[in-house]
Amino acid sequence: MFTIIIATHDRPLLLIRTLESLIAQTCQDFNVIIVSDTAGYLPPYQQLAQLDTRFDFVIRRSGKGGPAASRNLGLAIAEGEYILFLDDDDTFRPGHLAALKARLLRDKPALLFCDFQVQNEDRTVYPPTALSTQALSIADVSFDSVYVRNRIPNSCVAYRRDVLDGVRNETDLILYEDWDFLLAAMHGRQLAHLATDGVVIHKSQATAPENMRRGNSQDDKIVEVMLQLYRKHAAPNMETRLARQALLAGAGVVLDLAYF
Repeated sequence: MFTIIIATHDRPLLLIRTLESLIAQTCQDFNVIIVSDTAGYLPPYQQLAQLDTRFDFVIRRSGKGGPAASRNLGLAIAEGEYILFLDDDDTFRPGHLAALKARLLRDKPALLFCDFQVQNEDRTVYPPTALSTQALSIADVSFDSVYVRNRIPNSCVAYRRDVLDGVRNETDLILYEDWDFLLAAMHGRQLAHLATDGVVIHKSQATAPENMRRGNSQDDKIVEVMLQLYRKHAAPNMETRLARQALLAGAGVVLDLAYF
């Protein structure tokens, strides 16, 4: 039913936790593709062995770093009916895949997104110490609103595989490659929502070293990349164009409607 693609970069202990959450799933109708962009990477063999036939590949790739190229490599060999991307520091609660499967079998939606939990944690120790957990509903996210800003975490979307024909992650983006990917997959399709919060997004302190990786230290590029995505993915209607303009105006960036 599912192929789960995990792009990883030099976080084997966090990856172990991610894999253990897959081992604990009540629905085992999935396989796993792990792609690392780290030289000298050693996969967590004990956890992979417990996944048995649900583990397909661990790939250590060369070339440009970053999750986009890793996810693309996973996509190239994915065979599940639905594709899920799971970040290497996030987890699924035990009933998550079962809840997704039950909903997906009803009418086979092109794209299904779900709610999630945010767990703030201290990663100076292992296993990380949970500091707080908050359940978040994104049921109010609409097709049009995704064209303005993206509130759907990458790990919260199930893509029917045929939807992703010709859709790939943009490797040249330093921010928002998951937003760009979602917009490309949405073209000509509809979003469906499932009110379940089986995805856990794990977060450490904003100033922690792991949060300085790649795009997370590129706050000065946010507006530039947003405008790039606005140009690439045309707003579906005037209301969305106006909402884009208002969003940036609220951040102090006042531009003519022609930019949106």
